[in-house]
Amino acid sequence: MIPSRSVVRTLTMYWFWGAIVLFTGMTVYTGLQTYQLSQYWGTAIHRRVHEWQTQTTISLEETNIVNQGLDGLLDELDQTLNLPETLYAYSTVELTFNREGMIESLYMPIIGENEEGIFESYLISSTDELNQLTVIRNNPNAAYETDENWLLSPLVDTLEEIPIDQIMNEWPDEESFGIYYAGYRTWGYNADGIHYIEETGPVPLEYADDEIIGYTVSFFVPGETDVFTPLRFIDRSLNFPAETQALEQEREVTLGYQTDEHGQDVFYKSEEIGYRLTVIDAATGSRWYGLDQTSDGGLTWESVNSDPFDGLAGVSSGIVFFDNYLGFFVLSRMSQTEVILYRTHNGGKDVAPVDLPAHATSSDNDKVIQPTQKIELPYEENGSLYVRVYSDASSEQFHDTYNLYESEDDGITWELVEENINFDG
Repeated sequence: MIPSRSVVRTLTMYWFWGAIVLFTGMTVYTGLQTYQLSQYWGTAIHRRVHEWQTQTTISLEETNIVNQGLDGLLDELDQTLNLPETLYAYSTVELTFNREGMIESLYMPIIGENEEGIFESYLISSTDELNQLTVIRNNPNAAYETDENWLLSPLVDTLEEIPIDQIMNEWPDEESFGIYYAGYRTWGYNADGIHYIEETGPVPLEYADDEIIGYTVSFFVPGETDVFTPLRFIDRSLNFPAETQALEQEREVTLGYQTDEHGQDVFYKSEEIGYRLTVIDAATGSRWYGLDQTSDGGLTWESVNSDPFDGLAGVSSGIVFFDNYLGFFVLSRMSQTEVILYRTHNGGKDVAPVDLPAHATSSDNDKVIQPTQKIELPYEENGSLYVRVYSDASSEQFHDTYNLYESEDDGITWELVEENINFDG
């Protein structure tokens, strides 16, 4: 018996809608499984979803940081983000702008407690569009402990007191300027570039009777700190809370190489004597360093060399001292294609690059000069110093691919004693 047209039509309709429901269900199930896997494995899909959930792009009405100040910028951001009333930086704040005052780059990581008592953090950074900023909101944190040394308000307030136009006019040939803030800092007794904010405005400090300490806002010319001394502005009326906290805090010194709360490289030779590569200024991923020394376990620091790397910028990747005089530093240049080992023989007063012999190896009878992408800190063994030099910091065979150098004269001269280069891949 042949079914009627109406029956066929009804069956066809059932099959059609059944297929749609089945296809939709499979799609949703597969999508959920894919997302869960991407969360576990950290795939590009998860990163896209995470960005969609947490990343916001904000278009600014005003992009002139000289005219509006940082306070005005935060007010604009507050309209979209509903920022907490009291904000802290959880890392360094870096800002560059041109002579017209237009923002060129911004990196501002901040955190604060919302009305529910939960801490929310925001990573605010510039984009390719001059009038836009990207904001990444991280997961709320109920257990965050605030650090008064990283209050953001001293940066906002001090910027209002800095005569930016006047400073730019003193550097008439420069087109780019930078602001750097790392919270509450100590400068020892080095008065270079230090200005105290008084009622009449900034006053340069000629010499220091007491240790220079306080919330510091640095104004500098990116890439030219060896030519133009960075100007550092300290409003001493803002110092009391953090200063009291710093003086009363019990300090526990860990010997050896470490990083401090500002991400700066520190080495303690004893519980009293230590050395620190202090970030003087920063721009576009590079740092300019000064070398400080402490003789009281890090409670106070004094500058021993304001420019140990002779004007070069980069990222420090290590510091070690074998006594109170002989020390080594590693500086990676921004391109990561040049890594330099530095040495001092007098506690940092004089610092010079180490001359490691070029290391050539053979592959299919051809001489190959290996590049240097990573240098480990020197170590001492049986009265000699040794240092490992890697040609490929990202190689899967990283720990098997290096050249080992030895020095028998405290690092003045070096000799290649072991060659282990992997040419596979």
